[in-house]
Amino acid sequence: MKALFVTTSYPTEDSPVAGVFVREHALAAAEHADIAVLHLDRSHHYRGAPRLTRIATEVLPTWRVTYPWTPLPLSVAGHFAGAARGWRTIRHSGFEPDILHAHFFLAGAPAVLLARLARKPLVVTEQWSVFLPDDPLELTRPLRAAARFAYERADLVLPASDALRRGIESHGIHARFEVVPNVVDTSLFSPDSQERNGRLLTVGLLYQAKGYEYLLEALALLRRDGRDVELDIVGDGPQRAAYTRLADELGLDGHVVFHGLVPKPEVARRMRESSLFVLTSRYDNNPCVLIEAMASGLPTVATAVGGIPEVVDESSGVLARPRDPRSIADAISAALDRPGGWDRRAIAESAAARFGRAEIGRRLAEIYERLAR
Repeated sequence: MKALFVTTSYPTEDSPVAGVFVREHALAAAEHADIAVLHLDRSHHYRGAPRLTRIATEVLPTWRVTYPWTPLPLSVAGHFAGAARGWRTIRHSGFEPDILHAHFFLAGAPAVLLARLARKPLVVTEQWSVFLPDDPLELTRPLRAAARFAYERADLVLPASDALRRGIESHGIHARFEVVPNVVDTSLFSPDSQERNGRLLTVGLLYQAKGYEYLLEALALLRRDGRDVELDIVGDGPQRAAYTRLADELGLDGHVVFHGLVPKPEVARRMRESSLFVLTSRYDNNPCVLIEAMASGLPTVATAVGGIPEVVDESSGVLARPRDPRSIADAISAALDRPGGWDRRAIAESAAARFGRAEIGRRLAEIYERLAR
């Protein structure tokens, strides 16, 4: 079986963390099928006609079409023309897909046309939280029309969480859905028997969606309550300076360390060493960092938003109310004081069984075979 991934988000040299979850899906599927990737890269910095490049540094055969972000008419034209050009080039290279697998409805729109012309089945995976009710970003009428066009013409739509499926349906969009979550690489994220360092850990881009201000305020509450808690923050983003100032204002200097972006192996090492993972999102879908922490045997405190309650249960962590520092602080205390502690090996085994490459790859392969028949 050969499947072509068509995506609007994928890691690049300038944005190494963009679309890493798409790459993980592709690598999982590649354990059962031949996979090639076509990245439709709408760029703020590029001007000119769509430019097609073969990316030699990727493990999987990967092509990138780069086209301008603005003006919008030129960008839309480049999106569809680039997809068509990439499709022709990939097929001329000798890779003839049996199925198209688009990631995000924006990639699904041109993939619908390609699949119809080639008489191939089409799967669309959706991971964009814009459909969740707590996400402040609203779909414009053209975007909603594009989503309806892609989903309702796909053979199957794979939202990464049931919460996302409900959010899509709340827009009056009807499709064939099957929830397939994000993937964790258990060869990298796995537990060990070493002592934990007693520190809290959070990982992610430093921007509004992740609610780091509530985590910092919760940490300040815990320290005022007499708990000697320390926090490592791994990641970077547009609000790093604001969060650094807030930590100073809350008297957390020396108790919170901002580490910036670090390579995946370094993230995995920190997850193995830490005592508790904390995720205080305002809204979220199926967070990769959450399932990576669980695969590392790390118990979690997370806010009960979006698809997070589908991931965390009483055997793996504690849920808190979103945007509520007191609730987050109480959840951290409950997790740290859990009678008998946590069964870290069981947390890791459950995460691997639900989100590991072997399981998600098997599910994708079964979907491809079913649709191809």
